[in-house]
Amino acid sequence: MERQAVNRAKEAFLSGRTRPLEFRLQQLHALQRMITEKETEICTSLKQDINRSQYDTPLLELIGIENEISLAIEKLTQWAAPRQVDRNILTVSDEVYVQPEPLGVVLIIGAWNYPWAVTLQPLVGAIAAGNAAVVKPSELSEYSSLLLRALLPRYLDKPTPPEPMATPIPTQSGSQNTKTN
Repeated sequence: MERQAVNRAKEAFLSGRTRPLEFRLQQLHALQRMITEKETEICTSLKQDINRSQYDTPLLELIGIENEISLAIEKLTQWAAPRQVDRNILTVSDEVYVQPEPLGVVLIIGAWNYPWAVTLQPLVGAIAAGNAAVVKPSELSEYSSLLLRALLPRYLDKPTPPEPMATPIPTQSGSQNTKTN
């Protein structure tokens, strides 16, 4: 299962569809919409997983993600633009610049205690950079993991055939999970 998720993410990256700025912005807006539209469900999943108060979730998890998304949307054009660098004796007659380029596939492993922030904030960076991502939510936050695995494919890129740009890996769940609240 993990190998398939990585292969799908590699195919998504190698196809070139994660590179255009318009695509990245569309994905960031979709992630932002997911957080806004599903805030209640996210709060409920955290209440079930770690008994977090409905009032603490926006403050501890969601505001940081929303700020990260807003910053990426605002600065993406600037971050992706070529930057001039100083010429030296070897490059005096050349146009010298640094061009930011996506590198490939990013693995994001979530944490049980902040399952949304620790998973989605790196995803924002991966999307903004033009990379594909494989997302592995924590198996210890079972309800958040299930919700995240359901929402990411629903909100993020759906090419033909349908394969999300951020591919969640199923986690082990059930009797192996022991939690005390």
